[in-house]
Amino acid sequence: MIAEGRNEQHLTLSERMKLLSSGTKYDSCNQSAVCHAFGPDGRCIQLYKTLLSNSCSGECAYCPNRCERDTMRATISPEEIAKITWSFYRRNAIEGLFLSSGIMGDAEQTSQKQLEVVELLRGQGFKGYINIRVMPGTPKYLLEQIAEHANKFGVNAETTNSINYSEICPNFDYKNDVLQRLKWTKDLIQKKRKEYSGMGRLVGANDTQFVVGAVSESDKDIVRTVDKFMDKYELRRPYFMSFDPVPDTPLEDGTPSPKWREQRLYQMSFLLKDYGLNANDFDDIYDEYGFLGNSDPKVMLAQSQPDRFPVDINSADMSDLLLVPGIGPISANRIIRTRPIASEQELARMGVVVTHARPYISINGSGQSNLASFMGACS
Repeated sequence: MIAEGRNEQHLTLSERMKLLSSGTKYDSCNQSAVCHAFGPDGRCIQLYKTLLSNSCSGECAYCPNRCERDTMRATISPEEIAKITWSFYRRNAIEGLFLSSGIMGDAEQTSQKQLEVVELLRGQGFKGYINIRVMPGTPKYLLEQIAEHANKFGVNAETTNSINYSEICPNFDYKNDVLQRLKWTKDLIQKKRKEYSGMGRLVGANDTQFVVGAVSESDKDIVRTVDKFMDKYELRRPYFMSFDPVPDTPLEDGTPSPKWREQRLYQMSFLLKDYGLNANDFDDIYDEYGFLGNSDPKVMLAQSQPDRFPVDINSADMSDLLLVPGIGPISANRIIRTRPIASEQELARMGVVVTHARPYISINGSGQSNLASFMGACS
């Protein structure tokens, strides 16, 4: 049953836009109508972000839009969303649309409305980026139709396993309503890549989101799940949203998750995605309960393996260079292409953060003898 909440009859379009943009609290970016996200080419882009409706039949325990909560409800029609998107787009305020929704009756009905939006926009000649956050339980035939028009689409996992999911999202089944949709999304994206091969069209990658801190799962659990999803569902972009208790919800007395925890999980996901590491590589940097501290996990990983450093800039292979704090995939490639390297100044020009890298590298035999002596000198 969907709670009617307070009457939306007298709300203006601007008021509904504001309400529905703020209603995306647990959907991947901030609560303004225009937000930043990453496109399929990795570039940061601006999107108009909104819900179709914050009326919802779901009972998610953390969500401000859950069905039993007394709150103002609003809906924007597909035609209104298309008009607003075009208005922002023509003023160069956005490069596309991020569309989610409360569950309006059921997943099929809601996804049909989302499909109406993308079909309307594409039918009007809209060439911008479209990301659809589909509902758990969305039928496969609607996913297939959404895939014809959207650059990216995916379902939120929210947590790491069925037990946790049933605790915070009791209306849905983790295996069937979420994991099966992640698999279908992977399959559809693979199909689109084959169809567009050689045509220069960018196809988005599978993504999902975790609400961090709503249940008692550890950072280690989350990282292992992300690693598994990257392998099984070709997940490229996990999003993390810090749990923040909402009044008049079952978790209103819960403890807010610190923002730094969200930040550290993003850093861990980049290490998994871009640095060739896997979840097991991080086992030594968690505390006894499986949680990260508020420190750069790449630095923590380096400090946990002092015997591996310093690495010689002029002979180290790619995997060893990527373990050095201050060196990323781009700068590591530049180092390998440019070697031999004679100075820290050369490294800085390649994008290396030398102050971070210095304790972990040597150049032509010159450098800190080992990490332990560096740490001792700094203590």
